[in-house]
Amino acid sequence: MSFEPYIERGEGPAVIFNHGTLMDATMFEPQMAFLSAKGYRVISQNSRVLLGKATRHTLDDLAADTAALAERLGLTEYVVAGMSTGAFMALNFALNYPDRAAGFILIEGQAVAYPPEEQDAFEAEFDKFDTDGMVSRERAEWAAPFCFGEHTYANNPGLVEHWINRWTTEIPSRAVWAQGTSWVRKPDLTPRLREIEKPVLIIHAEGDLPVPISRAYSMLENLTDATLVKIPRSGHTSNLENPDAVNHAILGFLDRIYGRMG
Repeated sequence: MSFEPYIERGEGPAVIFNHGTLMDATMFEPQMAFLSAKGYRVISQNSRVLLGKATRHTLDDLAADTAALAERLGLTEYVVAGMSTGAFMALNFALNYPDRAAGFILIEGQAVAYPPEEQDAFEAEFDKFDTDGMVSRERAEWAAPFCFGEHTYANNPGLVEHWINRWTTEIPSRAVWAQGTSWVRKPDLTPRLREIEKPVLIIHAEGDLPVPISRAYSMLENLTDATLVKIPRSGHTSNLENPDAVNHAILGFLDRIYGRMG
């Protein structure tokens, strides 16, 4: 499958979404539909690993990609949003380009480094994706419980199966490995969070397995202007598992950033 660099919906003030590992720009379909209907220009970017660059890279590289996309689209004011890897990247963006974005949305993100034992475990598992072809069914079924919570497995199994099918038919396995290299051994950015002066919305699922919500509280305590919205009945992909709660949290934040309150 050939991926476009980005998907775009709507007109108005802009927000750029960045997806997580294993995912692609379509993971933000619920947000694109909702926010574009509310008068926002919604851009969902596909990572470089899906655009023919399935090689080792860093979160700084992904931040540079997002900055370049904003320039290419002629955006002068925008919000940077990301889920998981995309959220990790958003913190790098905020530090590397402090005057570019009006605010940041972190969905299932963290500033801390992974503990050494988690780094080793994730690296060993992601090395198994360094193969030709699409993601194998075995790898997809290993990954799914990290992405989706128990409530989703019990009440929306079709969502889980949709993404397992998408991974095994559309997502190159080596792209997953490559994106994993950007964050598995990422540094701890907590000491630098107070450098970020722009508003930050932290959206975090209460049932997130790979990024426990305690790591969201750590960001909340160290950022100068941050709000945390906890999402129930969800795992690591809260924007897909509980889209209504996530959509309304994002809308409120964007309305604040762009002066549309009340």
